[in-house]
Amino acid sequence: MRIAAVDVGSNSIHMVVVEADPLGGQRVLAREKVMVRLARGEAKSGEISPEAFRAGLEALAQMAKVIRGFACDTVMACGTAALRNARNAQAFLLEAEQLGIPIQVISGEEEARLIHQAVSHAIPFPQEPVALVDIGGGSTELTWVQSGRVVASVSIPWGLLRLADAVATADPPTAQDLKRLRKTIRRILRKTRKHLPKELPASTLMLGTSGTLEDLARGSGGTYACDRAQLRAFALKLWRTDTQGRVARLGVDPRRAEALHVGAIWALSLLEWVEAPRFRHLPVGLREGMVWEALKHGGAAIPPLSDRRRASIAHFADRLDPDPGHSRQVMAFSDQIFLALQPTFELGDTERQWLEFAARLHDIGHSISERGHHKHGEYLVRNASLPGFWPEEVELLAQVVRYHRGKAPDPTRHEAFRALAPWHRERVRKLAAILRAADALDRRRRQAVHAISVELDEETLTVRLENSGDVEPEIEAFRERSGLLGTLLDRRIEIA
Repeated sequence: MRIAAVDVGSNSIHMVVVEADPLGGQRVLAREKVMVRLARGEAKSGEISPEAFRAGLEALAQMAKVIRGFACDTVMACGTAALRNARNAQAFLLEAEQLGIPIQVISGEEEARLIHQAVSHAIPFPQEPVALVDIGGGSTELTWVQSGRVVASVSIPWGLLRLADAVATADPPTAQDLKRLRKTIRRILRKTRKHLPKELPASTLMLGTSGTLEDLARGSGGTYACDRAQLRAFALKLWRTDTQGRVARLGVDPRRAEALHVGAIWALSLLEWVEAPRFRHLPVGLREGMVWEALKHGGAAIPPLSDRRRASIAHFADRLDPDPGHSRQVMAFSDQIFLALQPTFELGDTERQWLEFAARLHDIGHSISERGHHKHGEYLVRNASLPGFWPEEVELLAQVVRYHRGKAPDPTRHEAFRALAPWHRERVRKLAAILRAADALDRRRRQAVHAISVELDEETLTVRLENSGDVEPEIEAFRERSGLLGTLLDRRIEIA
């Protein structure tokens, strides 16, 4: 079996083609890497630049030729932060599909999970606590592992290019530039800490999987590893040198020289934040995780065909949903909220589909009893036969249905939620928060709210309603049930 995996990252596009035998052994047939910087300037313009758009498609066209040449059985392509955030991402995805590479945009949590999967197959994790870090162009994924078990994971919507855009520096950079960058990073990490367990183990080692960390390790220690003091010394050299000097005197790759000084401070801040004395780079990443994921499911691309999944949900809901009109209204509102929050929540195509399905099924528990119908719905979904879904997806859907009302998910109180992996818990929290808010907007099941618009800024989430007649009960319900959404966004919630 031949599998091609394409990682359409915010900085670079990577491809690997492997031949796998029935026992899981792999032989690499081809590797490609092209730095296209899809996320460069996106933080300011909100779009992939024309130059990066063109360069990205040219790289994919070349990779498509390689894939056809090897007659691959399975072709997988995943897009990350740049394609989660850019307004013109859909245009890029359509053109990529015409080239023969359909791209699935994945969430930050899925990115972290697949990277962890790649690393776990590359090396045995030590018993001591370690932090796994991937610094991309548009986001950074962190996973804490202790005794081989994942204890926490988070996707931070800030990567090298986004930071460099947000905190523009002189060439060479100034002390004031450094002060502004450190202030921005402190704010980012302070906000991130709110979404993690109260107690995390101090890491004995930080494992890095990105090109940025590879360059920093080589520049700091001359090998694939360095300690905190070596990284700090190299960061100082980068900040005392202009772009041209970083290439000529420090041996930095010309394609990274413009922003590597920002990456050095970001990496050093993360190293200090996870309390690790040193870090080591590993030459694996998202693409290897994608290959292992395909092999885990018999060579299937991720996810299975959406038409089959949608038919499964429709058949199930038609038998049990007492009010399809209400469910479809909640589906529509959920999707609008999802699209508005997608960049902030770092969610992807699969999560959007899961939310659609959970919204369609959220009230099926009424077929057993109105009282506790969210818990009955969880039971029905978990025990349903849903062709096209993998078992872990069915459990996630069941949990989102469970938490569309009632108490918010809490791993200290809810056993089934606690049993989920950390990245799956985050997805349940985010999707359930959106579903709770959307469900409230049709509280009386009269479709009195015809449409909504959602606006998000640094301090406030504003939801505006188009309605006929009195919608005070819906507004009151929304205020009551949007608490989880406000907590996850760390913003005020306003409705008008």
